[in-house]
Amino acid sequence: MTATKDSIGKSRKTKGRETKERKREADGGADDGHENAPPPVESSSAESVPVGRTARREPPPPAVKGRAASERIRELAERCELLQTRRQLRSLARLVAARPKNVRDLSFVETAIGECLEESDQATAVRDQWLLREAAVWGLAWLARSRRAGGSAGGLLEQAVRRASGAATALADRDTAPAAFVLTLARLFCDIEACRLTEAVATSALEEEIGRLVSDEGSLGLSGSAAMINRICRWARCRQLGLDTGGLPWDRGTERRFTNCLATGLRLLGGRGRMLVGVGRLPLPLTKPLLEAATRCTERRRVQRTARVVVTGTTRNGSAKGLLACDQDDQDVAVAILRSGWAADSLRVLVEYRNAIPRLELAIGDRLLLDGEWRWDVTCDGESLPAEGPWETNCLETKQGAVFFEIKAPLAGGLQFERSVTLLTIDRVVLLADAVTRRDGRPPAGDLRCSASLPVANGLEIEPADETREIYLYDTAMRCLALPLGLPEWRTGGRGEFALTPEGLTVEQQGRGRLFAPVWLDCDSRRLGEQVTWRQLTVADTRINLPPSMAAGHRVQVGLDQWLLYRSLDAPRNRTLLGCNVACEFLLGRITPDGTVQRAIEIE
Repeated sequence: MTATKDSIGKSRKTKGRETKERKREADGGADDGHENAPPPVESSSAESVPVGRTARREPPPPAVKGRAASERIRELAERCELLQTRRQLRSLARLVAARPKNVRDLSFVETAIGECLEESDQATAVRDQWLLREAAVWGLAWLARSRRAGGSAGGLLEQAVRRASGAATALADRDTAPAAFVLTLARLFCDIEACRLTEAVATSALEEEIGRLVSDEGSLGLSGSAAMINRICRWARCRQLGLDTGGLPWDRGTERRFTNCLATGLRLLGGRGRMLVGVGRLPLPLTKPLLEAATRCTERRRVQRTARVVVTGTTRNGSAKGLLACDQDDQDVAVAILRSGWAADSLRVLVEYRNAIPRLELAIGDRLLLDGEWRWDVTCDGESLPAEGPWETNCLETKQGAVFFEIKAPLAGGLQFERSVTLLTIDRVVLLADAVTRRDGRPPAGDLRCSASLPVANGLEIEPADETREIYLYDTAMRCLALPLGLPEWRTGGRGEFALTPEGLTVEQQGRGRLFAPVWLDCDSRRLGEQVTWRQLTVADTRINLPPSMAAGHRVQVGLDQWLLYRSLDAPRNRTLLGCNVACEFLLGRITPDGTVQRAIEIE
């Protein structure tokens, strides 16, 4: 046995010597141990890689399992707009989940991936276009990582890279819709340079967009809650995709802004975390990225706790302790959000006042009641008075059981136009009021006419009363009762109108010098259908009855519940109405059975 080992060792040495001689002859007789061998290369840099150490390599591509790829594709299918696209992606998810190994079944997978890429070029919905391409990349990554790729897989990857090059143009034009597709391709195929280089374009586009649209407080400079939530969900998907495949897709500063905007997104959601549109609520998968990002937000515990409450629709013992504040006014982007709470049936008001015509949304639970432009028009002696400056926040006051928010804009002739939203969180009442006052202190003059249009959401019907001016809003059930408190209850008296017009539910009111035009919206379904009445009250100052140009008072009754409303149109003084003394500018409270006023909110 020993002789055999020695002979094997000698034969191996002999073969090794012969191999070295052949290499030396091929290289022209050069060898490291001879004089004609080339001298070693000396490094001129002190930071050169030492002998025996290799240069830093790019991280390997992440592993893609069949089940994980199938779940990703199925999630993308739930986000598609068209039914045919959802069916196509669900079929691809089933093929990948089966994890085929024979050539025939694998060819089915490659064919389905190719169809996704082809259909993406013809998709009518922009969102479906990028979702189809993203799903195709997940299918290709599973084929490549599981070593099941056939002859056509390389061509399919080249097609995906070409579409990513086209997406770079959209990203450079501030359109981040393809960002998730580009990040998926760059991260799953980071070992291919053509794919890896596309990540920088997507990262730059996301950082620029978040820095441009998100304020320091987390509000978004977009119009409408649906647009804001959709954009936050897009960013949340890209963020989670980056974390699952190697790290954040943006820098730390962008991460802080994104974390702040999660709180805004939660305030805009409807019941149980749904996104609301004119015809109702949208499926939960569309807002799932936002809710998951908020639930995992360890940097802000209040965001994390609030997200859990939003999903369940209930709070512990009805307490809001440890949750986000329900109200927010960001003057940098001119957006205010008011909520009655975090329960599934909460009231939510959104006011955007960056333009001359503000935008208004009113939602209750999972239904939008008002959605659109909150139009207004003021005339004095028949001449229209446009705004001479931007809207400014006049007041935001939050009390237990009530929230008051008001904006103002200067008008011509020394007048001022004020719009306020008062939310009674327990009574489930929203008061929308317009006031025309003087900003220079001069005596009032001129005949005023003020009209305002409330944008009724799509899908809602209105039913006016036969003889009185109240109007009901309903779809499958009664949703809201609208009362024009500045007009008489009966249609036969008073100057003004309250009716449905092409602009919305329009109230028109007339006055002289100054004017106060409130609209009462009762959103409590338990009171709808009860007897309704309201009256304009006389306000007295030192035993002298004041004209409507100085102060306005109103009493509202729905069923057995009664409320008192007061608004001073000049300097606040000690005054009396319905036996209640007031010395403030605004008061709204409930009239108790013994005749006293339980003041919900009072603005000095």
